[in-house]
Amino acid sequence: MFVDEKIGLSVAIVCLEHHLTQSSHHTSHFQANYSGNQTGIQCWLTGEKITILEECHPCTEFEKNSQSIGSCVATGYKEKIRCETSGDTYKSCERVLWLEERRFWTLEIVSLVLGLISSTFREKKEERRMTNTLYIPVMDGSTSLNGLITIFINNWSGNKTQLTLVNHPSDHLTIPILPQIIQSAKINPEFILLTTLPLLVVGESEDVCQLTVSGLAAVSRHLMKESDDPVVIKSLGFRGNCLQAPAECSIWTLFCEVQMIQSTICFLTQQQQDVIDIPTTLVKLEEHLKQPIRMHNVVKRFQTDQQSLCPQLKQEEIQKLAGSLLDHSYVEGPDMTLADLLLFPCITLLSDRLSSLGVQLANHLPRVYDWLTLIKPIVNQAWTKTVGETFPNVESLRIQLEPIVKIPLVKETSLYKKDSARRTGPVGNLSAEEIARVVDLLKKQRIMWLDDNEDVTTELPEGLVNQIDVAVCKDFIAKIDWSSLPDPAHPQQGHVPGSRLDRKIHQLDGMATAVIDAVKKGDVIVDFCSGGGHLGIVLAYLLPHCHVVMVDNKEESVRNARRRVAQLKLNNVTIIQSNLDYFRGRFDLGVALHACGVATDLVLHTCLAQRAAFVICPCCYGNLAHPDLPVHYPQSELYCNRSIPTDDFSILARMADHITPSGRLAMAAVDVDRLARASQDNYRVYLKKLKPDSCSPKHDLLIGIPLK
Repeated sequence: MFVDEKIGLSVAIVCLEHHLTQSSHHTSHFQANYSGNQTGIQCWLTGEKITILEECHPCTEFEKNSQSIGSCVATGYKEKIRCETSGDTYKSCERVLWLEERRFWTLEIVSLVLGLISSTFREKKEERRMTNTLYIPVMDGSTSLNGLITIFINNWSGNKTQLTLVNHPSDHLTIPILPQIIQSAKINPEFILLTTLPLLVVGESEDVCQLTVSGLAAVSRHLMKESDDPVVIKSLGFRGNCLQAPAECSIWTLFCEVQMIQSTICFLTQQQQDVIDIPTTLVKLEEHLKQPIRMHNVVKRFQTDQQSLCPQLKQEEIQKLAGSLLDHSYVEGPDMTLADLLLFPCITLLSDRLSSLGVQLANHLPRVYDWLTLIKPIVNQAWTKTVGETFPNVESLRIQLEPIVKIPLVKETSLYKKDSARRTGPVGNLSAEEIARVVDLLKKQRIMWLDDNEDVTTELPEGLVNQIDVAVCKDFIAKIDWSSLPDPAHPQQGHVPGSRLDRKIHQLDGMATAVIDAVKKGDVIVDFCSGGGHLGIVLAYLLPHCHVVMVDNKEESVRNARRRVAQLKLNNVTIIQSNLDYFRGRFDLGVALHACGVATDLVLHTCLAQRAAFVICPCCYGNLAHPDLPVHYPQSELYCNRSIPTDDFSILARMADHITPSGRLAMAAVDVDRLARASQDNYRVYLKKLKPDSCSPKHDLLIGIPLK
């Protein structure tokens, strides 16, 4: 419609311009010739009515040379006219109505075509610019639990984001929703295939490129930031940081975004039992609400709320009392935040389900019940707009007798990572006895070497690793001309401090070179844990015929990457803000530079599942010793078949974080387990180093190429 209006307006302007031009030229050139032209035959009588029989056109060479028609002498152009009384004759004329008019129309047509092209391009660009689209999965009027929560957050935030419902089946619980206000939007299958639903596509602006956001907390944060309501903005917490830390790093985000969702789905879909097990997540939340408040400005808030007590207390006493005396009304303290909003739909559904089974939440989890009672009237309008007045219908499920209720035992701790009561797994320094025992075991099983002078290749099955390079290297020879890169592509523009800049260039040079050697034209490269885009942007610039997808879960890092991509005007880049395990796209090569701890193995397994090549530089080996990880160690049949227990592998991983010769070789031992796992899936694998050694203490380079 927008383009059609522009076309109509352009045509109208051209026609009007032509009419006015033609009228003015007819009058001016006729009057000039009638009064000033003394050659040829004119109308005999003054004021005779004149009719133009032939438009102005060039005289022939014969007519001009022979002067057989006197009107051709003056201008070389003639116009045949009919005088009302005198009859037919010729008169001199200007060239406007023949040659100039042709040029005029040529110019107008070219301008019109260029205008249409420019208009179409501008319209498509406007479609991408600053238009945020929220994609929600639906099937027969129902959506997933994540979809329900996202619509609820969107309604709470003021419903400013364009909403698009995607016909997409759910493998889990589906919940009926009210018809929402849907704005017409073309569904782009590229976004749907890249990551999990629901997702948010954030439009580009003058200084940042387009962004795809996935993950319940990240999507909700973006929706709330678009609101003009100060109450909504305040719900993002102190400095807007509520649930900003990704689930991979934050126990609290993991609880709100993942564990509570999974627990709700499991409880609502399970068969009815004689004994009702209260969901563990509800019990954990009850214990969390018992703990002292942990918030950034807890002392200031306490002094404001308890002004009468403050003058009588010393600063040390205020510090101790602040967290325990402030009212833990909401899940993060005295104020409602995004965490409350994410938990509300789940706990409402669980509470209604328990009530239908004869279990009253107030009798078993009083703090959770008080919290739910407090928050309901605040969010009731947005909740009703999402699910309706009578949802859910549980009357048919209600039973008469109170069932047997079982409440699981959980630790009396908060759900914050830094709570000392949460610490599990190995702590403290490794003892010399532990190290010696693990070294002896690995040597006995002929799996690893831990001395520089040993022949490393004889310790492994033949052909397992095609190349092992763990030799010390102090020299650096750049494979990329870094001085030729434009500023936005250079790590210096990516806020890398001067003290680290050279080391970052060394790391990127080794990684980029390995990727360039492994890809071909048209490949899709995914930079997992891409951060500010240092590696992904360099690859996109150096490999214009490949498409680079950058995946990271940190808002600030993603914002910096979007800005640099926009400055370079790269059209072969897609940026996704999400946890790496939400990524669902097809790709040919995965790359990760210093993916922390288990993230390296999540990247590895994602590449193996896609039969994609990988170039990975691991980091934070000691984190693999944590007992609650999604990957079981050791991973390879090589280590498992030779009876390397998990506890000893944990010690090996902790040794790998030591900046010593034995630590360097222990690091290689952990990475051989990773490469052996890839080799099981028919990969040609290499263990190399980023050079020089000084570029980073963690400089192992794992390369895998799938065999046909």
